[in-house]
Amino acid sequence: MFFGENFKLPEVEEKVLKFWKTNRIFEKSLAQTRNGKPFTFYDGPPFATGLPHYGHILASTIKDVIPRYQTMRGRFVRRRWGWDCHGLPVEEIVERKLGISGKKQIEKIGIRRFNETCRNTVLEFVNEWKKTVERIARWVEFDNAYKTMDPDYMESVWWAFKEMHEKNLIYEGRKVLMYCSRCETPVSNFEVAMDNSYKDVTEEAVTVKFKVRPGQGVGRSKLPKDTYLLAWTTTPWTLPGNVALAVGEKISYTALRTRGSKELYVVASAAVPKLFAKQEIEVVHQDIAGKDLVGLAYEPLFDVPAVRSAKAFRIYSADFVAMDEGTGIVHTAVVYGEEDYVLGQREGLPVVPLLDEKGKFNDRAPKFLCNTYFKDADPLIVANLERRKLLFRKEKQTHSYPHCWRCGTPLFYNAIPAWFVNIQKMKKQLIASNAREMHWYPAHLKHGRYENSVREAPDWNISRNRYWGNPIPAWKCERCGRTEVIGSLDELSERTGGAKNHYWVLRHGFAESNLARTIDSGQRQFHLTPTGIMEVETGIAKFKKELARHGEKIDLIVSSDILRAKESEAVAAKALGVKKISFDKRLEEIRLGKGLSGCHDAQYHKQYPTYESKFEERPKGGESLRDLRARAWGLLGGLEERHRGKNILLVSHEYPIWMLFHTGEGWSEERAITEKKGRGADFIETGEVRELRFRAVPRSETGEVDLHRPYIDEITLRCRKCGGKAKRIAEIFDSWTEAGSMPFAEYHYPFENKKTFENRFPAQFVAEYIAQTRAWFYVMHVVGLALFKRAPFEHVVTTGTILAEDGSKMSKSKENYPDPWNVIGKYGVDALRFYLMSSVVMQADNLNFNVRDLETAYRRVIVTLWNVYNYFAIYAGAAERSRAGRVKKTVLDKWIDGRREELVRAVTSHMESYDTVRATRAIAEYIDDLSRWYLRRSRKRTDAAFFITLRDALFTASRVIAPFMPYLAEVLYGNIVGHTTGSKHPVSVHLVSWPRADKRLINKRLFSKMVEVRRLASVALAKRAEAGIKVRQPLSVLKIKTQKTGVKLDKELLGILKEEVNVKEVVFDKKLKSEIELDTNITPELREEGLLRELVRMVQDLRQKAGLRPRDKIVLLAELPKEMRAAAVKQEGALKREVNAREVQYKKSDKFIAEAQTKTDEGEAWLGVRKS
Repeated sequence: MFFGENFKLPEVEEKVLKFWKTNRIFEKSLAQTRNGKPFTFYDGPPFATGLPHYGHILASTIKDVIPRYQTMRGRFVRRRWGWDCHGLPVEEIVERKLGISGKKQIEKIGIRRFNETCRNTVLEFVNEWKKTVERIARWVEFDNAYKTMDPDYMESVWWAFKEMHEKNLIYEGRKVLMYCSRCETPVSNFEVAMDNSYKDVTEEAVTVKFKVRPGQGVGRSKLPKDTYLLAWTTTPWTLPGNVALAVGEKISYTALRTRGSKELYVVASAAVPKLFAKQEIEVVHQDIAGKDLVGLAYEPLFDVPAVRSAKAFRIYSADFVAMDEGTGIVHTAVVYGEEDYVLGQREGLPVVPLLDEKGKFNDRAPKFLCNTYFKDADPLIVANLERRKLLFRKEKQTHSYPHCWRCGTPLFYNAIPAWFVNIQKMKKQLIASNAREMHWYPAHLKHGRYENSVREAPDWNISRNRYWGNPIPAWKCERCGRTEVIGSLDELSERTGGAKNHYWVLRHGFAESNLARTIDSGQRQFHLTPTGIMEVETGIAKFKKELARHGEKIDLIVSSDILRAKESEAVAAKALGVKKISFDKRLEEIRLGKGLSGCHDAQYHKQYPTYESKFEERPKGGESLRDLRARAWGLLGGLEERHRGKNILLVSHEYPIWMLFHTGEGWSEERAITEKKGRGADFIETGEVRELRFRAVPRSETGEVDLHRPYIDEITLRCRKCGGKAKRIAEIFDSWTEAGSMPFAEYHYPFENKKTFENRFPAQFVAEYIAQTRAWFYVMHVVGLALFKRAPFEHVVTTGTILAEDGSKMSKSKENYPDPWNVIGKYGVDALRFYLMSSVVMQADNLNFNVRDLETAYRRVIVTLWNVYNYFAIYAGAAERSRAGRVKKTVLDKWIDGRREELVRAVTSHMESYDTVRATRAIAEYIDDLSRWYLRRSRKRTDAAFFITLRDALFTASRVIAPFMPYLAEVLYGNIVGHTTGSKHPVSVHLVSWPRADKRLINKRLFSKMVEVRRLASVALAKRAEAGIKVRQPLSVLKIKTQKTGVKLDKELLGILKEEVNVKEVVFDKKLKSEIELDTNITPELREEGLLRELVRMVQDLRQKAGLRPRDKIVLLAELPKEMRAAAVKQEGALKREVNAREVQYKKSDKFIAEAQTKTDEGEAWLGVRKS
């Protein structure tokens, strides 16, 4: 089917890929399991703003392996692709593309332009992704992909937010959050932890002197005027924001002087040896309790009027003070640390940020720091303190500092208002849900890394002060401050007053253009046919009755000015008694330009075969569907502005009416296409009247519903409490909020597909790399539990990270890893897939990617299995001819049959546990047994049992390897089925059911015996090697001391051992001193036989070199050493049979198709062969 003479896996894979596409195998696999029990898995959507790398290939492989396996088990596995569209990664790219930086420049060019550029950038590399995903054999629905920027998806996130808000799980508050000055937005703790965004930096750490205000004491002792509290920090830039010092109540402190100094220093007693190691000291006060220091006032380091208060610049107790480093006295700047902020809130300390949104000191800071970037301020601050003699010590210190996970900018804590999910309310339920409902692989993550991260989790900050994202649907009253959360587009439309008018549409009656199937936008005069007039009359009569039943009448008719529409309008106006009529070109038929105007509709559909192409592509001089939608929106928007409370009938053509519904209902393009497909050939029939619902929701200039800024910001509400004006808050959702909503938002739940989603929730499987334990897995768990009271997934597979061979991070600029396409081009996708699925990366450990290890997997598994198949293919005819009769199986056949069934049992068990490492190990071991033991020990066989056993072994292997190596599996299956007649087989291995293990064939006793045979053979062969005797040289006797208890070897098994060791006899001898003894005495007869075997091997190698098939007869030409020639002449009959020679000539000749000059132990040998 796919094999040629020279098997090259990458080339074969390309052929298989074409076969899959041509025969729509993926689609067929879905169709045949559609009624099966659903198996749901969640596919974390990637960004399409960069090219896929090894990490994506790893994730895609496990997300393909498990669904393929479950599909073969009969489960229906929906595999819908998705795209992550929002967030900082896109904004960063767009800022570079537009040559701007920061919020001010974004707002200068306009949010509309910025976000439109983001939208156009999001899917920049879709084609490259599709190419890669297809080539790595991942089956997925690409063309039906969901996008987080789609209105439907965004609306579902709104619903979730409102649900959680109503459950009091959402609140707005001010907290200290890590903040990125480049992105100008807060960053979540788990975002920083996710990719280990803490970096070791070496900076100047300082110990600073805080002068105690005079007139104070500790206990009964008065402190002298030159008393200083020593505090240590690795971030000198935070010192201008100092408002307090913290001590531990139970920590012991010491007041001391150094020799020759009048200054008294107060530090923790435990810190004295380190701080004053090289100085003579005088202890003045010893064992001062930390609680006795509480309340002491000190002088501020810098004059910052904004932070002055009665409670500032005092000592407070805090339980975060530790003695692992520092002085035991902690400098506290309320806005620059989580613990500092908690202390500040408890004690009522001033919260005054000294940094602006760009990370620069603002005008409240000391003048010498104003407009200085915080990381550049350290040397200025240190120099200032040194000059004022307030610096006790400075030293270089390497410490871990958080950086933005997206842009790499150093972060700082900032006290800003934000929106949060109250994780503290949910923690107990999250921990219990994990313990009860979630199964982790590797298992240690369950109660280890994941549970610990939940226990330590702060409230989740879900708001971002950015632009390209899903806007938080919260409106705040400017007058009373009341906040209202909106949970759907219908609710938003209702709160804004809804549609101002009531609309119906009428498609013109059947016209001459319909008869001719001509797309006419007014170039010719096509009249209504008599049938068309009757259609309009019938449709309007029915419509009139409906109006009368509700006591309504039409106030205005607006019609296309094309003849067939005008004639329809005239019939309608007369029947309805409408006097007010207008014509509008925006209701005309789609304009196709000179090239297609007036064409047969088939020509248009041929040039633009899909609805997607009709939306995206514009005929020269004509319109795309997006253009048509824009004019439909222009018409509706204008009518909404000019009229109030009117009943309006619009008369138009099919596509314009379709676009009126698209923009009026607020459908996405995907939804509009689905609606069109669902209504048959025509969206609306000729002469049909239909009500058009108009939703007052945000739209772009093109008429598409767009919930992004700035369109959503233009909508104001009237406050329900005071009647004031409510504006939407400026924040957008953190994109992780959307990621956590993926399980239901991709279905547009609860607005659509309600039953489908509920039948498929929770998912059985989810997989990502280990950092997602604190990110995607976590946010899905939070959102799922909050909304549905259970974990959204049952089984979690967590992978490690793929690193460069030296253990460093893969870097494109460093070129420290091989290009994936080069690897695939050399070894094939299946080799890469098997290598990854069998490696430590599937046990959540990091993998140092090594091409040598991949090549080993390629040769050990793929090449070995192909060689076995290749041997079978040569004799497949004999196997098929033997099929009808009864066959008698040898012990070796029964053994490999049992191993085959054990393979099925083992792989099934491991796959049910999501353990690809053990599953692939079982496959590799089976292939090794099949090739290096069963086939090697059976090569001389020509009986039917052997061929049938080998065929069955390969056929089962093709199914078991299918999830892991889908290409090779397809090739094996196709070729094996091609050698089998009788029962009808599916066209692809991926349409075949997963095999069931026949436990009756699994003979554990036989397995144990075969293990013993192979062990004894290994020991004996080691003895041969010690004696320097080749395996091809027969020996007389192998003696074994005794048989292993419980593993008695019968005659057939001893025969296998005899052949493997190449001895004439195996005997047992209890008197042996060692376990085995090999008779290494080589008789003339044995020598002769050995030489003949050596010659046969040489000839077989030459036959292979010549490209001869086993059935090809040859003439053997041979110039041999004397002893080897004598053996050949004596055993010429046996020689001819072994090498399939018709004649042997013992001389050199120039008439050959291949030759070989070989050095043997007996001397030089020359061989030549030609076809007989």
